[in-house]
Amino acid sequence: MERHDYELKQREDQMIHVTNESSLVKSFELEMHFDYKGKNYGAYCTYEIEGRGICDIGVYELDSRNVIDPPLFDALYEIVRQYFKEEFHIDDPKYNGNTKTK
Repeated sequence: MERHDYELKQREDQMIHVTNESSLVKSFELEMHFDYKGKNYGAYCTYEIEGRGICDIGVYELDSRNVIDPPLFDALYEIVRQYFKEEFHIDDPKYNGNTKTK
């Protein structure tokens, strides 16, 4: 066998022909940036499809490392949670209010 034929045979032996693909997604992350009363904020959450639903919601200031004061954080948390539910069409019957993160 000539060298060229041998190299071609080696490449063919390493090739696969995919006949089917699948994936299983158990959770995904959502993130958004928004303005509220003249300040820029960001928010994120994890959505577990067959688990806790929307969880681990976080809200933060985009232009600062300061922690958001609890009353404002709580208000933004509820607004953001509702936004994630409605805009991403997530049915979240398992939400129990105990998954806040700061």
